[in-house]
Amino acid sequence: MKFLIFSDLDGTFLNHHTYSYGSLKNYINNLDLQFELIFVTSKTFEEILDIQNKIEINYPFIAENGACIFFPPGYLKLTSNTQKNFFIHKNYYCFKISNLKSEDLMNSFSDLKKKYKFCFYSEISNKSICELTNLKLSEAKNSKNRLFTNPIFWKDTNKKMLNFKSDVIKIKKDLEIFKGGRFLHISDNYNKAKAVKNFIKIFKSTSSYRFLTVSLGDSENDICMLESTDYSCIVKRKANKISLKKKKNIYFSKTEAPDGWRESLEFVIRMESKNF
Repeated sequence: MKFLIFSDLDGTFLNHHTYSYGSLKNYINNLDLQFELIFVTSKTFEEILDIQNKIEINYPFIAENGACIFFPPGYLKLTSNTQKNFFIHKNYYCFKISNLKSEDLMNSFSDLKKKYKFCFYSEISNKSICELTNLKLSEAKNSKNRLFTNPIFWKDTNKKMLNFKSDVIKIKKDLEIFKGGRFLHISDNYNKAKAVKNFIKIFKSTSSYRFLTVSLGDSENDICMLESTDYSCIVKRKANKISLKKKKNIYFSKTEAPDGWRESLEFVIRMESKNF
């Protein structure tokens, strides 16, 4: 049995404030388990690759809130029947789910700035990103290399946010807006759950492994992913409590990230050990 572990990063695998993964590098590399750890996050290709290199893993990952799945070199053997929606980016096979482009979002909704106070991520200086997010300068630069998305830093009231969401959808009906840990995100009918389902479909077509799916998240934009896997683990965060519609195989960690991540996975491992 292989565990497919789909994990958010900020506030789930990484501490929300410090971005520390604590002892998770050693924990993961010493797991007596067949698994793949697939990060599913709002972060960019470069940001995720940097984190993977630091913790010494090389699995596929899902970037920009589900906009695209990136498969490392050698992971997939594509045939003419599986080429649809694939493109190559820096030697990675990439399965595109979104049709958006980062720069197009800014152009489409620039007029709304006359009505609301907000700015797009690409408009924020690297220095300001560091101040807003506690990222280092090099990490801030990587976070702006976005292929599909352009998150919004909201400066107006929560009440006006509802009107803003309605106005965005009036401009383009196929869009959705959801709140992440720090920013608003706009998608064209893609999300983390759809990306996870596409990953599983591709995995099934290229692998003979029996597998179990686990998801870990901490915020609103993780809910759809958490609802779509066998096990759902909600990592504790004081400022952001979420709930799920599903009732079985759910775990709420007692500690925050990164310790809450380990605590959650150990719960799943204990539960599954009863089945063997």
